[in-house]
Amino acid sequence: MIDIAIFWHKAPDTDSICSSLIFAQYLKNKWYNPKVYKLWNLNNETAYLLNMLNMEVPETISSLPPWTRIAIVDHNEKAQTIDNIDELELEYIIDHHKFSVNTNSPLFIRAERLCSTASVLYKMYKENWLPISKEIWTLMLAAILSDSLLFRSATTTKEDTIIAEELKNITQINDFKEFINPLFEAKSDLWDLDIESLIKYDYKEFEVAWKKLWVWTLETVNPSYALWRKDEILKWLKKIKEDSSLEFIMLSVVDIFWENNTTIVLDWIDSKIVEEIFNTKVENNLANLKNRLSRKKQVVPELTEYFNR
Repeated sequence: MIDIAIFWHKAPDTDSICSSLIFAQYLKNKWYNPKVYKLWNLNNETAYLLNMLNMEVPETISSLPPWTRIAIVDHNEKAQTIDNIDELELEYIIDHHKFSVNTNSPLFIRAERLCSTASVLYKMYKENWLPISKEIWTLMLAAILSDSLLFRSATTTKEDTIIAEELKNITQINDFKEFINPLFEAKSDLWDLDIESLIKYDYKEFEVAWKKLWVWTLETVNPSYALWRKDEILKWLKKIKEDSSLEFIMLSVVDIFWENNTTIVLDWIDSKIVEEIFNTKVENNLANLKNRLSRKKQVVPELTEYFNR
């Protein structure tokens, strides 16, 4: 009988998916019987990884029966999680983001300022001397390399690099670049995506001072594909902003290899905000945010400060 449900956030990245699977194994070692669910489809990068490791893809859900015991991984914002979160018994949060969640009862929270939730889980495994398979170690390494963009992201810490080196010895994956590049290329293979799926590939919704903000990030080795579809993207951003009553919306196209952020900005209101916050110019709905590769560390904090003012 399943005694706890685990899931990652909507529009998931590789770290959130891998970390959910990793945490499920952690709880099994603690004599739980967990089950991982997904709230959204896998991205191409993680689908490639799970196929490579012959691992099963969890089923998709949007809600669970009331009072189900749950664990949420790599997120804590209500807007990013399961629809009926208020009806469920939240028992675990494993994360590395800022916190905004309110809870009705005590729970286990583990959160650290590391580049990846998988790094947090690695430390939890070591602290508890838990056994683990090579597949789970590989998920940890993939999540760290993906979330840090092969250590290019500003969120990368010295501790993350040390953990990655330890995982290199365990997994016998000696060439990080050779291992992660096929995953980056899979992530960038977007030619079969319709425009709505493209712009919702990796988005986060935030609430700041009672204002709703949506911030998308599209990490790719081929940014020209998304930029070529800019006009289509702008139409969808306009629809989403109106339908969801958003105060602000943006989509950053991050070139992984060249370490550059080209952001698509919807209208003159959002353009004014982007220009003021990031000291740049918006021309033809495009802004060069230079080497701001991390939404968590280099974009959202500035937006939060601006809207709190």
